Amino acid sequence: MKKIYLILLVFLSVQMAFGQRNSGRKVILNVAKDLESFYKQEFPRDTISEFPFGSFTDDDLLRRYNYQLSAYEILGKIDTNRLQFDDQINLELLKHEIKNQLTYFEYKEYLNPILSDDGFHIDIAFIASGNYKTKKELDLYLRKLRSIPKYIEQHLALIKRGLEQGISQPKVALQGYESTYEQHIVIEPEKSIFWKPFTQQPYGISDEEWVMLRNEARKAIIENVVPSFQEIKTFFDNQYYPKTRTTLGASNFPNGNAYYSEKVKFFTTTNLSPNNIYNIGLGEVERIKKEMLEVLTEVKFEGSIKDFIQTLRTDPRFYPTSAEGLLKEASYIAKKIDGKLPLLFRKLPRQPYGVVPVPDFLAPSYTGGRYSGASINSTRSGSYWVNTYNLKSRTLYTLEALTLHEAVPGHHLQSALTQELTHLPKFRQNLYINAFGEGWGLYSEYLGTELGLYKDPYSRFGKLTYEMWRACRLVIDVGIHEKNWTREQAVEYLADNTALSLHEVNTEINRYICWPGQALAYKMGEIKIKELRKKAENQLKEKFDIRAFHDLVLSQGTVTLSILEKMVDRYIDIELKKINK
Repeated sequence: MKKIYLILLVFLSVQMAFGQRNSGRKVILNVAKDLESFYKQEFPRDTISEFPFGSFTDDDLLRRYNYQLSAYEILGKIDTNRLQFDDQINLELLKHEIKNQLTYFEYKEYLNPILSDDGFHIDIAFIASGNYKTKKELDLYLRKLRSIPKYIEQHLALIKRGLEQGISQPKVALQGYESTYEQHIVIEPEKSIFWKPFTQQPYGISDEEWVMLRNEARKAIIENVVPSFQEIKTFFDNQYYPKTRTTLGASNFPNGNAYYSEKVKFFTTTNLSPNNIYNIGLGEVERIKKEMLEVLTEVKFEGSIKDFIQTLRTDPRFYPTSAEGLLKEASYIAKKIDGKLPLLFRKLPRQPYGVVPVPDFLAPSYTGGRYSGASINSTRSGSYWVNTYNLKSRTLYTLEALTLHEAVPGHHLQSALTQELTHLPKFRQNLYINAFGEGWGLYSEYLGTELGLYKDPYSRFGKLTYEMWRACRLVIDVGIHEKNWTREQAVEYLADNTALSLHEVNTEINRYICWPGQALAYKMGEIKIKELRKKAENQLKEKFDIRAFHDLVLSQGTVTLSILEKMVDRYIDIELKKINK
């Protein structure tokens, strides 16, 4: 009888523990599902609504904050120790994302909805790139065009309040920003980017319907779109630029130091202080300098790194002569890498990607290249954007590193594989955490050596200059936002230590000024991935499988660095047990 009682007790304990774990999982998934429904209601982009881009009044912002705060408090009550490993990951990632939304409200980020290369009005233009095939889809598109004035009005009201409270971007970081709105101020609607969906008649739309739709589009562009962008121009010219702040760093915002510390934690997914990160950056800069000097010795260059950089900046052989030539070279490099990926990866994504120029409406103040993802269920592929604006600033010796980072095995490979992880909760399939994603991108540049790239010493210097660029970011970002660096200090530091073109140096510094903390993600993420790889190599020795390691790192989609460390530690333990059997 006693034996039966003990067996029953053990059974009940197991059932209770399972029930508690299952209960925690259920709460997490329910919160994630409820948040998804809430966001769809708040931002009903694909439904008929008065505000297809969302509404941004005080009531709207407070409602979203309260909902997210309630969700965060519910998640905070879950006992992590009773969760299975996958659910611990779900919980940490969901809390991480909600916490950022709470920070957005608490530090009034909504009063400053622009970056040097992005903004509330820039996002609107992307709707013109959609594939509209039916009358219903085009009617919805027209509805969005007609809603633009209200959307612009709400955001300009927020920006005005930001100016009054000292929350804005400094004018010095917005050089050339006028191109983001002036190009949409046209006389002929057919010259507007918003006319694009009406350039070719879709099958299934009658000639009569097509004429009607095009007439409605002309009217919406002239009466709604163009006046809205003219209003933005008038506002920036007459109010924003004359009144915006002259300081640079986030520390100059209300509660600025606390705000910057929050952004540092979010973008690095660590608890390191800004000063800790600044010192890590200084150490990385000195380490990379030594490797740069080795390249100078190899090419028998007599002079300093600064002299060598000046040579690279002025020698025409290192620059493309045409936009088509630059795109062809990037495409060739990308295809060459594609053929080598099985050396380092067992699992490759099924979604393809293309090589295309950065859109004209973004190019002047945009980075040298970027990845633009697409839903795995959409009718378009991912895109590796290459900036063909100002060809004299597009360095060929960095093109291999850029392609590795933005295309494969960098952002495209990582993002496309994440969308194939259908066992993950839906919120994680499109989740992007900078420390992981950008860390992986920089680590992918490092993998170029193992893939047989960087054969030329100048290309190797390009790889080093890209790594140095990310190391400098650790110093510059903290310098600007906590140590009161001037823009001139930041420009000089980046220009002296990297072979980036001076155009890129300036656009990058503007980006760091406007986006506190984000620049820290790259190097901090790469350092952690390299550290964990070294740990696995040291412990598994000859049993270490680089393809298995990479598949593991990408197996949970985008994660925080603390989660990644737990994943690798578990992997090492499992592999060691196999070895010791």
